[in-house]
Amino acid sequence: MKEAGIERVAVIGAGLMGCGVAVEFARFGYEVSIYNTREETSRQAMEQAREALDLMAETELITGEEADGAYGRLRPTTDIAEAATGADFVHESVLEVLDIKKEVFARLDEICPPPVILATNTSGLRVTDIASATRHPERVLATHYFQPPHFVPLVEVVGGEKTDRTLVEKAARMLRGMRKRVVVIDIELPGFVGNRLQGAIAREIRSLVEQGIPYPELIDDVISFGFGRRMAYTGYFKRMDLIGLDFGYRTAQGRGIPAWGPVAEHVERGELGMKSGKGFYDWPGDSAKQLHRRLNTELIRLMKQDMEAGLI
Repeated sequence: MKEAGIERVAVIGAGLMGCGVAVEFARFGYEVSIYNTREETSRQAMEQAREALDLMAETELITGEEADGAYGRLRPTTDIAEAATGADFVHESVLEVLDIKKEVFARLDEICPPPVILATNTSGLRVTDIASATRHPERVLATHYFQPPHFVPLVEVVGGEKTDRTLVEKAARMLRGMRKRVVVIDIELPGFVGNRLQGAIAREIRSLVEQGIPYPELIDDVISFGFGRRMAYTGYFKRMDLIGLDFGYRTAQGRGIPAWGPVAEHVERGELGMKSGKGFYDWPGDSAKQLHRRLNTELIRLMKQDMEAGLI
């Protein structure tokens, strides 16, 4: 479902990330201008878009007719003014360098009149710092996708210090209409949430390697064939509810250390997770049973796939 008042979208910088973002908008009916500085890069972006849409049709996510229609809504250009003029929403995905982004946003601010939303795909830079290059920082925000953006549902939406919160909600509503799983983050933290979690894993991996753990296959196997699979369906807090919050609570007690505050608070109220019907989440009726079934069904599907591929 398209957001009211938004028909045309400009994607500024269509490498792997920007190209996928452009495909998403086109798939949901938006007219999309794709800006790259070189003709060759634009040609590659269109080839990648065609491949992505064909794969969607092949896997029956969309029909062949829908794939052709989406491709027809993509318009490449090497003129940033041509791309942005008349756009109702602009998504920037250029190099993660503050000076480059500020230069791009200053130019977009000249081309696009308010209240056109100017969105950056950054996660490592502050929205406030990027917006400082514009005369209208209230319309600058981040819509941070994860690679590949046309297949990973999550988008983090983050405003800067001066961002109009109604525009944050408008962007979030538009993305939800494109079947994205949107998280609105009200605190402007470097790395937002997703990349900070990935960064924590990366730091621990480096520590393990420095301690002599073989890599890369061993570590990748532990993630891909282990906890990574179940976390795709339970996340962190649902997993704690599934195990039982009292398990972690008693484990901490056994080690002579205090349990994490939020866990202790739930346990002391008798909220043990799925087994009691309430933990970090509420588990009414057979909702816990349904999650178990979905998780186990998907684990079986992946296990069969791995067996067929000779991986296990």
